[in-house]
Parts: sequence; C-alpha cells; structure tokens
Amino acid sequence: MTAIVDKTGKTIAYHYQNMILDITQQEVIGLILGNCVFGKQSSPVGKYFNDTFRKKNGKIIAKLGEEVSLKKSPKDAHLSLQAWQMLGSVKDHVCLWVDEKKSWTKQDFMEYLKAEKDVAEEE
Repeated sequence: MTAIVDKTGKTIAYHYQNMILDITQQEVIGLILGNCVFGKQSSPVGKYFNDTFRKKNGKIIAKLGEEVSLKKSPKDAHLSLQAWQMLGSVKDHVCLWVDEKKSWTKQDFMEYLKAEKDVAEEE
C-alpha cells in the first residue's frame, strides 16, 4: 500500500491494487485504469503519471508518497466488491490527453473524486 499525499506531504488517501482508498481504508473512492483516474463519475476525472495525480486541466491534485506497512491489512473482499461496483458504473473510458502543469490545484483530492459531476475549478 502506498500513501497518496497533498502538497504539504500529508497522507490523504492510499493507493492499493489499482484502487484509491480513503484514509480509513474502508471505502474505495477511486480507481486507476491504465493511467486514467476514475471517481464517482462515469468518465475519467484525470490522469495518473510520473507518480502524480492530475486533473483534466493538468494541475496537480495529489502525489504518490511513501510505501506504508499497516498493522491491520485492508479487507480485500469488501474493497474488491466496492471496486467492481465502481467499475460497473464506468461508461466512458476514452483516455484524455492532459498537459503536465507544475502548479497545484486548490481543489481537495477527496472531494474531487467524490463529485457526482464535473465542476469547474475557481482558479
């Protein structure tokens, strides 16, 4: 399992077997398919490359942190079921082109993945 960190280096989620887990490791909040990032929406919300999560506009929303070892392992069956349900809602898997920008977005990673629809950023 690998930490996902914000721009301050704080762990905000985990990457585990192509799943993005909330900080408690109880809920799948996103998936990485190829290098496309999916959340609640049925189409990609961004891309993952160079150990960086990017929004559609290319701005950084999170980065991969350090490998972590946990005292208690996640409940794989429970998480796999959630991941399959999320995968079943994917309707559009056209991988979009994302320009690599150096700036960070103001938007929160968790809120971004959990958004029901694409919301324009206030930047």
